[in-house]
Amino acid sequence: MKEIDLRWQLRQLPRELEPSRDLWPGIEAGMRRELTARTRRRWPAALAAAATLLLAGGLYWRTDAPAPAPTPNQIEARVVSAEARAITDEYQAALRQFDGAPMPAQVERSIATLDRSVAQIQSAIVADPDSVFLLEQLRRTYNTRLQLTQRAVMG
Repeated sequence: MKEIDLRWQLRQLPRELEPSRDLWPGIEAGMRRELTARTRRRWPAALAAAATLLLAGGLYWRTDAPAPAPTPNQIEARVVSAEARAITDEYQAALRQFDGAPMPAQVERSIATLDRSVAQIQSAIVADPDSVFLLEQLRRTYNTRLQLTQRAVMG
């Protein structure tokens, strides 16, 4: 068939066709069904979104979150500080037994120097709490102070 023949046949077709029945009630019913189906499908998604928001909000406002684990340096600093306090308490208890005992002036000056050294070492431990070296210095200084006191009092 030629193109001219096709065009001629198209011109012969009626311009408008009237449907045998009213189509709008069927179209309207189909649109309502589609709208209802979409609404039903939206509810689970909306509920899931709301639950997610509530969960996220609850996690954000949660106050009992665990504290981060201490680092090895923090642990060492705690141990050194605790040990320094324990050493100080031990030596102060040992030195109390010599309170009020007469001391020669030379020994009193040496004891005062050692006490100043102890104070400096304790300040250094506060500034550098994980220094094992300072802890050993504190221990040696207290040992020297105790031995000097014992020799001065006991002879």
